[in-house]
Amino acid sequence: MRSTMPRAQATSSRSRLEWRRLGGRHRGSPPDEFPLAHRLMHWTVLVLCLVQVPTAWAIQRTHMAHLFMKPRPFDLFLHQVHAWSGWAILGLVLAQLVMRLAYGRPPPARGMSVVERIIAAVMHVALYAVLIALPVTGTIAMYVTFRIAPVHSLLSWTLLVLVLLHAAAALWHHFWRRDDVLWRMIRKPR
Repeated sequence: MRSTMPRAQATSSRSRLEWRRLGGRHRGSPPDEFPLAHRLMHWTVLVLCLVQVPTAWAIQRTHMAHLFMKPRPFDLFLHQVHAWSGWAILGLVLAQLVMRLAYGRPPPARGMSVVERIIAAVMHVALYAVLIALPVTGTIAMYVTFRIAPVHSLLSWTLLVLVLLHAAAALWHHFWRRDDVLWRMIRKPR
């Protein structure tokens, strides 16, 4: 049975299917998009990081209250929200890494220089490292020793700087360079 699909479109579809089947590594070029699952995880991690900010102050109040009195129930609740959202971040970041290793990643956006690609790669490695280290140090501070809390705090400030740089770079690409860097993480390219 003959396909009614034009030859170029059929070849492109076959190439994309082959790319996915072979784990993102094949002779042709991979699709120029991030999978929907990766995009959803990216934005969910951002929302969970925003949840971390107001709940972090409750942890300090909870630990101080243990020294002098019983902690307030609402602070204990916020403490748990902070911990569970941190563990959710860890799970999502590890899932993103597994997807990246299993399926590869789309090529860099068109027009990016070698220096920009290196900066982007270093930024992503730093973001992944901090997003993994934060829940680990937080869990150690919660269950093993609170002495690691200053490291956890330093990592949270480091994450803030990295996220601001990451967002600034995405906005710079969108408004100054007018390329598709930001759109690749928001929606599927046309």
